[in-house]
Amino acid sequence: MGKNHSKHLKPKVLSDLREMTEFTEEELQEWYRGFMNDCPGGTLSIEEFKKIYGNFFPGGDAGMFSEHVFRTFDANGDGSIDFKEFIVALSVTSRGTLADKLKWSFNVYDLDKTVTSLRMRCWR
Repeated sequence: MGKNHSKHLKPKVLSDLREMTEFTEEELQEWYRGFMNDCPGGTLSIEEFKKIYGNFFPGGDAGMFSEHVFRTFDANGDGSIDFKEFIVALSVTSRGTLADKLKWSFNVYDLDKTVTSLRMRCWR
């Protein structure tokens, strides 16, 4: 998505995200505006993620768990979450099938990435 961020997704990006998620075009545009408002640089760092995630658990320490969730959102492993990574993970967790949600949840705890696709197929 580059460094020149606008308030609207480009048509090709929007089309790709429609195919990758369960969100409508309008929802994607709304989520994008909110993401860019909160992350004007276009990415979310682990520190920012932990701060936001911690707001959901004001009575406890969500630090370690939020690191696992961040790692799962950060699909390309570059240490930051861009809008595509964010919205794809959000789609799975909020609107995905039960199998998709279970797979995603398991990945949160699969710290050393030892689960093979063969083992995951056994779940189906």
